[in-house]
Amino acid sequence: MKKIILFALFVLLTIQFSCITDQNKYKETDIFEEFEAENGFTILHLPPVLFKIALSAADDDSGVDTKELIDKIDVVKVMFFEEKENTLKNSDLSSTMKQKITDSEYVLLTRIAQEDNDISIYVVEKEKVVYEVLITVVSETEYISLNVVGNLTQEEIMEVYKAVDMNNIKNIGF
Repeated sequence: MKKIILFALFVLLTIQFSCITDQNKYKETDIFEEFEAENGFTILHLPPVLFKIALSAADDDSGVDTKELIDKIDVVKVMFFEEKENTLKNSDLSSTMKQKITDSEYVLLTRIAQEDNDISIYVVEKEKVVYEVLITVVSETEYISLNVVGNLTQEEIMEVYKAVDMNNIKNIGF
């Protein structure tokens, strides 16, 4: 019964918050737009309320106050790519994304090498306010990226990074 109630709540929240009413405001920040119709890609536009649900499990473990962070987030986008026979090569995607990141004036905040993954955090920052965060996780055959648009500080970005388990989000998406 709990699963049915949670699923119904999830569907209602998705329907209510899935439409961005001021699309021109975020048009220039949609770095994943050209990949939406390509094979091998899954792109999710999550309302901050659903992102809060994904982070709520991490709230207890990490001590991060997700409510305060979620109030500062306007849009959350997630892109998953898995290289297969009939898809773009992961190396080509990485090159394309690096060029888009440069063109969009992202600045590298930090890069972390973890096992077989290369994790990078990029930001668009003006006057010590971060308006956009792009977290990329690149492995040999997969490319996962999380794009958060809002008004955050660098400390809050690191809190979000620590609270987000990309593997759990990937499992939710598929």
